[in-house]
Amino acid sequence: MPFIEKKEAFEILDEMKERTCKGSCRQVWLRNIGYALKTKTNPLHLTSMEHKRMTQKMREVKNKKTPSSKKTNKKYMKRNSPPYSANENCGKTMKGNDGKKYESIPDKNNICRWKLKK
Repeated sequence: MPFIEKKEAFEILDEMKERTCKGSCRQVWLRNIGYALKTKTNPLHLTSMEHKRMTQKMREVKNKKTPSSKKTNKKYMKRNSPPYSANENCGKTMKGNDGKKYESIPDKNNICRWKLKK
């Protein structure tokens, strides 16, 4: 593991959360910080509260999905609803291709669909 202090580890996790650290940078640091949290030798010299806080940040960073990208396929561009997948944006409101607002609402099977917002 590269030699870093706990302050730097928190800063790196913040960068990952803001998406300024991507790709191999993200993978390497997640692996290294995760290892530091698991070992009993405590290489970052964390207190119990700092350990809990860093573990929580790790969970947030790992579970954070990448922002949905605008789809450029023919089927997404010709329809009135937003050019995004409704399942990836469940519960969100977005502007459609026709300029109106749409909300992604789950049905009884938890499959989301775009509905025109009134």
